[in-house]
Formats: sequence, C-alpha cells, structure tokens
Amino acid sequence: MNTKKLLALDLKWKKLIKLADFFRFIPFIDFVAATGSMAVGNVNENSDFDVLISVRRGRIFTARYMVNFFFSIIHGRRLDDVEGSSPDKLCFNHFITENTWELKPLNSYSNEIYKNMVPLWGDEEKIKNFLNKNSAYGDSMEKLTEDLRFNSKNKSFIAKLIEFFLKNLLGDFLENKIIGPISKKRLERYLASKSKGGRVIVTGEELEFHFNPK
Repeated sequence: MNTKKLLALDLKWKKLIKLADFFRFIPFIDFVAATGSMAVGNVNENSDFDVLISVRRGRIFTARYMVNFFFSIIHGRRLDDVEGSSPDKLCFNHFITENTWELKPLNSYSNEIYKNMVPLWGDEEKIKNFLNKNSAYGDSMEKLTEDLRFNSKNKSFIAKLIEFFLKNLLGDFLENKIIGPISKKRLERYLASKSKGGRVIVTGEELEFHFNPK
C-alpha cells in the first residue's frame, strides 16, 4: 500500500473511531463493528464507513430509528445510495440481533470483510461471544477486542435510562405497533425503487441492505 493510501486510511480511522464513540449514547445497541472498505483497507478519499450493528432482541426497529435519528442530527449518517457521495459518513446497512450473530457471507468479498471486521464499541463479553460464533473466519477474530481501535467505554447513563423505561410493555408497544410497522412500510416503498440483486433482509431479527455486492 502506498504512502498516500496509508495516510488516508489512518485519517479515516481517526474519524471513524470518533464517530463510533457516539454509539454509547444510543439505547439497545450491544456492539458495533467496522466492515466494508475500512475492514479490508481498500479506501479512497470518498469512502464512507460501513458498520455492522448488533442490537437487543425485540428492539431492532426502535434501535435503527434511534441510530438514524441521532446520526442525522450530528451529520454523521450517509443519506443516499450514490457511491462516493458521502465520504466519512456512517452507512447503516446491516443490523443483527443475538439470534442472527452467525454471519453468512454473500460472496468472497463479504467473506474477506467478516475475516477482517474491527469491533469499535460495545459490550466486550457479547463481542467475544459473537466472534466465537464466527470463528470459521479465522482465529485472529478472537483477538480483535484487544485492538486499540476498540472503545471500551460503558454505555451512557442516558442510554441506560431510556432502556429502563422502554424495556417492557411500553417498549413492546412502540416496537410492535408504531415504529416497527411504520419502518416496514417505508422500507417496502424504498426497496421497491431499488434494482434486484445483492441481498436484502427485513425481519425482526435482522436488517440487511446490500444492493450491489462487489
């Protein structure tokens, strides 16, 4: 890798690590890992930041809504699907829960991404369990939480407080009667405008949007 590309990668990691710190303020997030071009080191100046987000079971649509809302406010979220249009913005194209921790690569490129993904923030025990479930991608995955890019800060008091109030019936009502149905309808309209190909999953256990696999 040439010097210019190494410098770009280093600068992008600094920006991504700074953005990843904000995930601790968002409820129902278990952990976040860098994927895509950042994981494999194939970046350019226009590269965005693909992330894999694990959320609490039964709150996937609520968590996705809060992630989109929060990072829209701080201008840290990619807002369109045009390649290269959102440098240094987060791309939320894959949400999972504990039931879908075992990853299934779409092709050889996604297999390489899973082998090299980098945990950025979250519950260390859950990350280790997740990595163990995906140990087929290489023994090195078990050591990733020792990476200096991993943020071990605890979840914020605000996030914990919201989780406390939304952990039972109120949270179930919002997820199953309001946020979930609205999100599914919006996603249905959005997906209808996309060309076929890649892999799209919309369930209560996983949300994946990879339209143009490399």
